[in-house]
Amino acid sequence: MIGYSRTVEIDASTEAVYQAITKGITQWWTTGSGDASKVGTVFTTRFGKTYNHIKVGQLIANQRVQWDIEEHFHDNEALTRDDEWTGTKILWNLSPKGEAATKLEFTHEGLVESMECWQICEAGWDFFLFESLKPFLESGKGQPFQHG
Repeated sequence: MIGYSRTVEIDASTEAVYQAITKGITQWWTTGSGDASKVGTVFTTRFGKTYNHIKVGQLIANQRVQWDIEEHFHDNEALTRDDEWTGTKILWNLSPKGEAATKLEFTHEGLVESMECWQICEAGWDFFLFESLKPFLESGKGQPFQHG
């Protein structure tokens, strides 16, 4: 396994999904986020003291997004390493499913089961993909982390 991977079918157009993962991150992942709509941009996501500096590595409109994790700090006393995401990649592949739906293939390359943060991160991604991004796109109501 090259990393955490999930497929999500979303009742929204590929354009809507693409916009949500490039410009609408604050609506479903964390309110402490920047814009990811330009290749080469480094944006930051914040979850309390936990943060990521992410470079937008590739954008193919309505088809593919690649994020490269340049720096990661995971604020969790249960972990002996706080930088496990550094050097990993997040890949979003979108394809139309019927007239108005999208098949989203999500992979966090490098986030593997042998990592200390695996269980925390797996549960986090499952929540944000299935309980926040999907509902945000289908009903307009996501559940982003409320970064104060």
